[in-house]
Amino acid sequence: MKIAVIGGGITGLTAAYELTKYGHTVSVYEKDTVLGGLAHGFTGEGWDWPLEFAYHHFFTNDYSIINLAKELGMANDLIIKRPITATLLPDGSVTQLDSPISLLKFSKIALPDRLRTGMMLAVCKLNPYWKPLENLTAKDFIRKTGGEAGWKTIWEPLLYGKFNEYESKVAASWFWARIYKRTTNLGYFRGGFQHFVETLASAVRSHGGTIKTNSSVSSLKSLKADSILLTAPTPIASVLLRTMNHELRTSHIPHLHAQTLILETDRPILKDVYWLNVNDRTFPFLAAVAHTNFMDPSHYNGHHLTYFGNYLPDNHPYLTMKKEKLLSTFMPFIKRLYSPTNPEPRTLNSFLFTAPFAQPVHELNYSQKAPKMDTGIPGIYLANMDSIYPWDRGTNYAVELGQKAAKRIIQS
Repeated sequence: MKIAVIGGGITGLTAAYELTKYGHTVSVYEKDTVLGGLAHGFTGEGWDWPLEFAYHHFFTNDYSIINLAKELGMANDLIIKRPITATLLPDGSVTQLDSPISLLKFSKIALPDRLRTGMMLAVCKLNPYWKPLENLTAKDFIRKTGGEAGWKTIWEPLLYGKFNEYESKVAASWFWARIYKRTTNLGYFRGGFQHFVETLASAVRSHGGTIKTNSSVSSLKSLKADSILLTAPTPIASVLLRTMNHELRTSHIPHLHAQTLILETDRPILKDVYWLNVNDRTFPFLAAVAHTNFMDPSHYNGHHLTYFGNYLPDNHPYLTMKKEKLLSTFMPFIKRLYSPTNPEPRTLNSFLFTAPFAQPVHELNYSQKAPKMDTGIPGIYLANMDSIYPWDRGTNYAVELGQKAAKRIIQS
């Protein structure tokens, strides 16, 4: 069977790999010059490893991507560490908040509120049933279960910082998934996620598959294939399906852009912390992620790499800013993160990346709105990040989705 896969991200490459294993003739079309989407890396001067466009790691229970990596011969390339996650509060203090013990020590809310917050997190970790939570907003669930103090101090700034005007519409099932799956140990690939992407692409080619980069598909009618798998974002997939005189049966799903400003510095910006949630909403970014507090700086010419990340709605002013303007906007706040006991870091280079449709907003009853794999046209299927509910976007679910799509095509 001849199969066309549109999109050379991890979902598309995984599906292509699974299909070629069973002897199908597969062609992958990727509109960009590189594969992997935001999991692809770029390289700076003197770096041994590339760095992803957006911050990446995997959890130790992300079995789909871990098992696939092992199948591809990458078992020795899996790096597991226990980095520090902390929170910047409006009073300027940085508090480690990544374990039950650190929560109990969190003196910014009273002990009964800490215990109540801990009970809420325990319920999310131990309860595997997410479906009833689709009918309740995350805001209502957190306030009723974890209490008002925990909501105001910990969760509201993060939820608003990520979802902006959609804050009050996000389903509790999304929040549950974030807690249920999280592990304190995190993983990374030796050589970066690009090494995983390149290994996966090589496996596709070794099984006879064809991968074409810089190949944009404007009409599905032009593809000579028995089956077509669309892994493009839903709005783009909808446009392609219209070339077949077909409207995709799905409700409107809001999407946010992912934007990262990356600084390469001679010294670390954050002291010891890998992931810093910014709960001070006067700051212009949601998170600061010190990649080289996770992976050794020796792989990046001894320099330090820090992401400053946001999820942005359409028409947000940051989306049209040049890198220099955004950097000047962020820098007064970045300087507030410097350790007063260390010399001030010197910026050696900076990079800016923006990706549309990166984060679907899981509103109430999201599973009823998300697009289905069967598009309504025989032989044409859709698999993208809008379809992985209740889970949030991530490379593990991209692998899982690609495997499911390949199985569906084979069974058809």
